[in-house]
Amino acid sequence: MGITVIIVLFVLPIVLGRLGKTGEYWIWVSTEMIIMALFAMSLNLILGFGGMVSFGHAAFFGVGAYTVALLMKKADFPLYLALAAAPFVAAITAAIVGWFCVRLLGLYFSILTLAFGQLLYMVVFQWYTFTGGDDGLHGVPRPEILGPINYYWLCLVLFVICFFVMRMIVNSSFGLSIRTIRENMERAKFIGINVRRYQLLSFIIAGAFAGLAGGMLTELNRFAQTEFLYWSKSAEPILASLVGGMYSLVGPAIGSSVLIFLKIFLQQVHRSMVEVWAIVLGSLLLVVVLFAPHGLVGLYRQLFTRSSS
Repeated sequence: MGITVIIVLFVLPIVLGRLGKTGEYWIWVSTEMIIMALFAMSLNLILGFGGMVSFGHAAFFGVGAYTVALLMKKADFPLYLALAAAPFVAAITAAIVGWFCVRLLGLYFSILTLAFGQLLYMVVFQWYTFTGGDDGLHGVPRPEILGPINYYWLCLVLFVICFFVMRMIVNSSFGLSIRTIRENMERAKFIGINVRRYQLLSFIIAGAFAGLAGGMLTELNRFAQTEFLYWSKSAEPILASLVGGMYSLVGPAIGSSVLIFLKIFLQQVHRSMVEVWAIVLGSLLLVVVLFAPHGLVGLYRQLFTRSSS
């Protein structure tokens, strides 16, 4: 089934391309879905698998976005080098932030990640001469070869690579140790797991994937803005994980795609419907929490198991 989904995603822009301008718009939407799915999956590495609720994950997303924008616009780096640098810079930032944050537990950990995220946001917001402040950095160059369809395929290839790397991580002994820490930290310490080191490593890995997603979105929109680092941006992957299911790898990706599609669909129905987006989102979360606490993936597995039995 996974291979079938990947093939459908690769063929999708060819089908959409036959729709003219409408098709180009939906190719752009599909590209954004892929990027935000990667962002949601990156957070879920520490949220669903590690049990660490980060309110400042957007900071690494924004660092990746500004890395690509600054390298391409001010240093004339080619796209592939800028995209390669984004996860490394985000990982270094995550290492510094995580070194402090993993020393705290529960709500204190969440609040400290939020504080660091807002600190980075204010630095970018105030540093006009370097980051453009609240105007952001616009006019990020794009190679001529990367039209809408080619860039969609590039993002899809990067997403598939990241997905298999994440799957390898969560299925490895490292991933098992992280889940053990989530279930019972004291027991993990008792069997010899260095809890703080494993949490820091997972925090860095999650930050690197978020940085790559931010860099990809900057190239898609051809700008980087301070909202990429703002705390509300950190809420998006958390909501996506709740809707899709935080105890699976693909759950956050599905949840993110569903939320973006619903928002775009309401915009297409009528512009005034955007104003009721918060009501729709709240109602959806209410239904998920009450009737499908493991998200859409959990609901699918439940129905599939029942039908099989």
